Amino acid sequence: MDSIRDKCGVFAVSSPKEVNIQLVVEGIRLLQHRGQESAGIAYAENGEILTIKGSGLVDEVFKENLNKFIKNGIGHVRYSTSGKSSIEEAQPLGDSKIVVAFNGTISNYYQFGSFRVDTEFIYKFFKQKLAFRSIPDTVKEFMKVVDGGYSVAILLNDEEIVVFRDPKGFHPVVLGFLEGSLIVSSEDSVIRQLGGSVLKHILPSEMIIMKNGKILYDKVIYEEKNYATCSFEYIYFARPDSNIDGHSVYLARIRLGELLAEKHPANGDIVVPVPDSSRPIALGFSRKSHIPLEEPLVRTISSVRSFIMPTQDKRNEVLEEKFGVVADAVRGKRIVLIDDSIVRGNTMKRIITMLRKAGAKEIHVRIGSPMIKYPCYMGIDFPKREELIAHNKSEKEIGNELNADSIEFLSVEEMLQGIGRRDLCNACFSGIYPLKFNYNSTELERIFGK
Repeated sequence: MDSIRDKCGVFAVSSPKEVNIQLVVEGIRLLQHRGQESAGIAYAENGEILTIKGSGLVDEVFKENLNKFIKNGIGHVRYSTSGKSSIEEAQPLGDSKIVVAFNGTISNYYQFGSFRVDTEFIYKFFKQKLAFRSIPDTVKEFMKVVDGGYSVAILLNDEEIVVFRDPKGFHPVVLGFLEGSLIVSSEDSVIRQLGGSVLKHILPSEMIIMKNGKILYDKVIYEEKNYATCSFEYIYFARPDSNIDGHSVYLARIRLGELLAEKHPANGDIVVPVPDSSRPIALGFSRKSHIPLEEPLVRTISSVRSFIMPTQDKRNEVLEEKFGVVADAVRGKRIVLIDDSIVRGNTMKRIITMLRKAGAKEIHVRIGSPMIKYPCYMGIDFPKREELIAHNKSEKEIGNELNADSIEFLSVEEMLQGIGRRDLCNACFSGIYPLKFNYNSTELERIFGK
């Protein structure tokens, strides 16, 4: 696993009239980039919740159209940041009365008992509390005692859907409208692509209860002044056509590239992006530096993200097959190679080797984020600290290990300037975790084993 492991994607629909359940399937398909281990949907029928889920991509789990019409349902694509990659832990997770789909990581769920995965803790928490408390009171208590990042959708057997976002706002979630139906998605681009309109970005600590296309409750229920939205949503995770809390992902990546060119210039003949998320960053670098942009790295259509391979040998095979190189475009050229981030460095090292074999004269690497030095405990499963290439190395040492002529990263301040907002989590760069209970990095490593 060299790439950053994605979070998850959550989708929900609440309609006054019956709609084809394929709307939920299409919603999670458009969120596939956020999770490739499993996919699932849940819907209420005759006072019970039915769940369909399986391991693999959405199109593998839902090979045939489901001839089913529903009013209220939720969907999920998963990458496991806790627990194991298994169908038992795939989401939505629950029983015939309550099911949960969520994006993020509960950093302290282990304190509440023995659970296979943090989603199981959420499910059992609400299963127990809702037996004698109202939904708002239960969500409020959850926010009070739970730490970490989470955007949650819960379907109850009376067909109410409960959606809420953590007080820090680590992970985005958006409310939209489509042909009379309310829809919820981890990213607003999905709502627009389905033909709907965005009503609002759900605020940190905001809770919404929906049923049959009507909003029954909508309120910010927990006071938190210091937000900390995940910076990697802008750098890597989110689709470039998404907008997070009023800030364009595409324009943020363009500005990151412009700042790279301004603060970390390189002499080159062509600017080359590592497909796909670094393309806007490379475009910004090219515009600012006036060095032409070329795309000699070709991602194979059949390639998958290397993290879903079960063994290191399989991951290496994926890395070998992931890119092709247009040799005529790089032969004899000084290349400015742009990527959004570096984790272990295996992919970058392989790409540099491929470019040199194709005849590149020089390779100068520029990265559109700061150096990743620390693991994440709020929803991204970076490797252990000692496995991160930047944990204990300087830029020069990293460049030598990768066989690059030079390498430079953005600083944290430059990243904040490029994205255009300061209320971002940068724990993986700084080691300062904006968690409620103020754990330090040593305590978190002991707890999570990384």
